[in-house]
Amino acid sequence: MNLWRMILDRLYRGNRPYAGARGRIVGAGMALFLLATVLTGCAATARHESWPGLLVADDTIYAANLERVQAFNAETGKLLWSFPEELKKGQGPYYSTPLLAEDYGGYGLLLVAGYNDKTVYALPLGESPAERPDNPVWTFAQAAGQYVGSGVVADGKFIIGNGDGYVYALDLDDGALVWKFPTRDRVWATPVVVEDTVYIASLDHHLYAIDIATGVEQWNVQTSGAIAATPVHIDGALWVGDFSSTLYQVDLETHQVAWTFTANDWLWATPIADETNLYFADVGGHIYALDTETHEMLWDTPTKIDDVVRSRPALNADGTRLYVAAYKKGTIHALDTATGMEKKNWTTVERGRLPGDLVADEMRLYTMPILVDKRIQVFELATGEFAWSYPAIESGK
Repeated sequence: MNLWRMILDRLYRGNRPYAGARGRIVGAGMALFLLATVLTGCAATARHESWPGLLVADDTIYAANLERVQAFNAETGKLLWSFPEELKKGQGPYYSTPLLAEDYGGYGLLLVAGYNDKTVYALPLGESPAERPDNPVWTFAQAAGQYVGSGVVADGKFIIGNGDGYVYALDLDDGALVWKFPTRDRVWATPVVVEDTVYIASLDHHLYAIDIATGVEQWNVQTSGAIAATPVHIDGALWVGDFSSTLYQVDLETHQVAWTFTANDWLWATPIADETNLYFADVGGHIYALDTETHEMLWDTPTKIDDVVRSRPALNADGTRLYVAAYKKGTIHALDTATGMEKKNWTTVERGRLPGDLVADEMRLYTMPILVDKRIQVFELATGEFAWSYPAIESGK
């Protein structure tokens, strides 16, 4: 519930993220709609609602599966291990997508951030993915707020934003605090590293450029609205959307906004890029395809999905299909990237809602629906056929 109270807080505080009367009305209406669906779902099922995330690496899934972080065989869905092995009061839930630091520890570290306990855990991976991690190599519990977004590994550090408005850079060897950078509001977006600079998007209406070694601010750009989406780096520029329905192109050499585009509704989902093409969605269900070199839309009009879109889309390996998750209906739409036309759609088992980012590899599409028992659901990428779920569907059903 806390995350959605934060959304309403961003709408009605004096520092509103919506520009103008239209933006305030549309944004407030959408947030109230989302909040209503959350309250309805929680009253009926008493489950958490947020945007859980997963990572696929070397045929292994690492998933922030609410109460636990779990590892699965990506092909079969076999559960390999859970952290913690036994639930402990006050620990979790886990919303922040786990992250691998492959060059640290004997076989790599899995970096996990808890929501309620406000703690980062560095879990040592084993020689085999099936080996359950022992006790954490280190923990970091100095943040005052909750972890929602994921972090990034760079320059020997794990860098992650927090609900207390700070971004923390932790030494990957021992978890010691290297530096922390203050923004003026919560940080839900994942930091982006380009060369020796970390870029931080905050709900305080700013994009910050921070020296990765020292944590000292180099420059910043102010936006019209709060930023919850992670910026995308394409050829010397960052592309990021905000809650004022504006997409920004920020030139990293001039430190200025080079170009903007106004969407039909506010931009929450992180875009996805394929070379110079950028695909992004607004919460009203409009899907856009932009040539970032010419600033021309690849489709004459945005494709419209009759639902809320909150999650990052996914692309197949050859870039011919764009997969978009409809939040409320739990439907996945496969669009032709050349035309924007829908080629196929399918629905998650039990019609779970889909706030979390879609993840694809060459064979499968991975989803984490909420408010249903089947918390991880996997589909064949080419056909949309159901592959497996966790927990598994009982035979005969």
